[in-house]
Amino acid sequence: MAISSYPHEFAIRAATVLGSKIEASITVRQHGLTVRAGSSTDAAARCDQVEAMAGAGPCIDAMDQVVAQIVPEIASESRWEAWRTKAAEEGFTSALAVPALVTPGVAVALNLYSRSADPWTAELLTAADAYAHLTASAVRLRFELAEVEDAAIGVYRTMSETIATERAVGAIMQTNQCTEEDARRILDSAARNRSVTRREVAETILRALVVPDEGPGAAPLSRGS
Repeated sequence: MAISSYPHEFAIRAATVLGSKIEASITVRQHGLTVRAGSSTDAAARCDQVEAMAGAGPCIDAMDQVVAQIVPEIASESRWEAWRTKAAEEGFTSALAVPALVTPGVAVALNLYSRSADPWTAELLTAADAYAHLTASAVRLRFELAEVEDAAIGVYRTMSETIATERAVGAIMQTNQCTEEDARRILDSAARNRSVTRREVAETILRALVVPDEGPGAAPLSRGS
């Protein structure tokens, strides 16, 4: 499964631009499905993977409520138990999640982690918000490019539901570092909760995260590749 590198690159740039002591992750959410798309460090990735699997955390609340979630002191936070425990284990002291709308029903969150106490100044909050919106623009462009590619070679239009679903499951497994069973559960839950088909959810994941292969006739890629 060839996962696009652009979310990872954006996360690295965010960490560089916003401060050398900040670690960043980017998540994408649609149909109630949250997928970690890229991270500047393994520690930040592990925190977001736990959040995505638990279905609870600052980035999910930020996207649901369309308002930034500031966590000045992770140790004293009472919400999001699984995420909070993992973030503390990774040595993070403070965190920030900033949402941005991609298209109606699709959002991203820029998740920032700090090993210093409450570094979120007004200037940094403004910069993080700007970068979150820049990230949303990049995801929006990726969707548009995927639609152009689809129109040109029919990658998604002629792909069977089974193949689309299997590739989406593989993408979820790779980005969230979860089992196949967990990935299928996440996909099915997202479709059920939003009253859409699994194919619709699968296509969203593929358009946002996966680099198209040679064409619709290609064999399904191994989820372990």
